[in-house]
Amino acid sequence: MLRPDRLGLVGCLLIFVLSFVFQDSDSSGRHNPAPERWEPRRPAISDTKEQRRPRRVGPKQTLPAVSSGDPTLKLMPSVKGNSTGTAFSIGKGVWMTARHVIEGCNKFGIKSGPKKISRGQNPVINPFHDLAIFDTSVAAPNFSFDKENLFLGQDGFHFGYPQGKPAAIHSSLLGRANINPGRRTRHKEPVLAWAEIRRVPNFSGSLGGISGGPVINKDGEIIGVSVVEARRRGRIFTAAPVGLADMLRRDASYKPTDSGIKFDTTINGQQFFKFGESLRRKLAVSKVFCWVQS
Repeated sequence: MLRPDRLGLVGCLLIFVLSFVFQDSDSSGRHNPAPERWEPRRPAISDTKEQRRPRRVGPKQTLPAVSSGDPTLKLMPSVKGNSTGTAFSIGKGVWMTARHVIEGCNKFGIKSGPKKISRGQNPVINPFHDLAIFDTSVAAPNFSFDKENLFLGQDGFHFGYPQGKPAAIHSSLLGRANINPGRRTRHKEPVLAWAEIRRVPNFSGSLGGISGGPVINKDGEIIGVSVVEARRRGRIFTAAPVGLADMLRRDASYKPTDSGIKFDTTINGQQFFKFGESLRRKLAVSKVFCWVQS
């Protein structure tokens, strides 16, 4: 069972921080990012570059079932503004991301070229899990979803755009938890807790902007979606498998397929970041822009 003190939480959780960016658009509908105007939603609290290693769990242990003893983490309130996040391809022109990345946006889209944003359409927002699906006119190689049981200590590889910049994270599965989203609701959102091991490139501070990014196993299959972090203790929380299944059932445009992205070799902690580079280059992992203000 995952204990709150293992997560480094005393009463509350640091909210997953997104980086902000304002955009300029022309009559063609293209939006030109202005990197020099990036502003984090909250200042960094931790400034350590230490690589945090999770505790060893011994022989392979299957992830325990949901328990009433799983800790509940409460998010701190924040104000939505122009921001960025991450999304990944799950079908032809179909994308998955975190709910909070696109919820409340007047318009949003993915970066599909050096100076081009492909607008997101038909968003499906999940009310019970921090997940969403949307469509674009741009297609990219899609991921498939893992169908096997997860186990404690399992490697996870996170890809996306923390602080608005491309990066990859290697982590190890700790166990289960719940999130209280603080949205005038009593429901809890099940998540998985991961311990950070390594960041590439090595940088300090928040992972804000990686929200909505995929978490994959050694075979390149989706096992989670990054949704929130506890920065001080190097913890990342991802949508649980039950949430992924629920999200896929809610979207009629998603068609299950076994022809997802295939890798020639298994992914490990030494070369995982190279797979991230390839996935971003092919747009399978893309940067999301959200405009709250025109």
